[in-house]
Amino acid sequence: MLSSGIGKYVAPTALGAGYAIAKMFSLRALDTELAIAQDFTYQFLAGVLLGFALRPVTNMIYWKWTTSIVFFSIFLLTFGPFGEILKRLVWGIPFDNKFWLLLIPELIAALTVGILATLLIPSQKQVIGLSFLRRRFQKEISISMLVKLIGCGLIYGLLFLILQITFNESFSGPFWLGRLEEFLALPPLSAQSKILLLWGQGILNTLVILPLFLVFFREKMELIVVFGSLTFVVAEFSPAFANFQLIEPLLLIDQVFIGFCLQFLFVVCTVFCFGRNEFNKSEQILREKP
Repeated sequence: MLSSGIGKYVAPTALGAGYAIAKMFSLRALDTELAIAQDFTYQFLAGVLLGFALRPVTNMIYWKWTTSIVFFSIFLLTFGPFGEILKRLVWGIPFDNKFWLLLIPELIAALTVGILATLLIPSQKQVIGLSFLRRRFQKEISISMLVKLIGCGLIYGLLFLILQITFNESFSGPFWLGRLEEFLALPPLSAQSKILLLWGQGILNTLVILPLFLVFFREKMELIVVFGSLTFVVAEFSPAFANFQLIEPLLLIDQVFIGFCLQFLFVVCTVFCFGRNEFNKSEQILREKP
């Protein structure tokens, strides 16, 4: 079994190989020259990082296979390729043919990882199904939960602005407010559209993480470490590692550092709002009829 012993290391390594093969073959089918420009070693290592980040969540929650594949595919797509699209919209970076050619293999690789993570790092029990999660949502939904959801989305947008304006060296303004105005003035979106887009992205990211809080009961510090590592690797570190040879080193460091701060601070916010220390309650919930 690949969830214990030496399998703890074999499974993420196999997942990394599956990620790299899926991405490189799909890219080769679309554009041979772009495939040649990619380094298979970096793709493989990026996939291994994904495997180790996913392992605590796939192995320690009693997912049914279908539920696991659906959830992790949505999670990887939301924080990965879809997040990159939203980031480009906010920065006003054009969507050229090269971007779409690189995005399609990322979509295929994310779906492949969602499937492989379920097969290679299975949970010990298969209890949590889609209907189970739906019932948990129905029990938890309230005005307070909606306010927290909207608040977490707003905090994500504010964190994005604060961190980019503070640490991103691409702005020419010497003062913080001047750099903020410079960022909001970037075409083609208006300042209001950028703020709403970031707010919406924060709400979407919170919604994707929310099912984990309904079935994963641990101390809040452990939740921060597990979920923060997962979101950081999926959204920032793994994509940066996969394109290591294509990005200027100083720009890469800034991107990874800002992404690290953004994802961990965002997760701290969601854990504060939705995390619970009722460790024994997980067993009570799992006794519910799935």
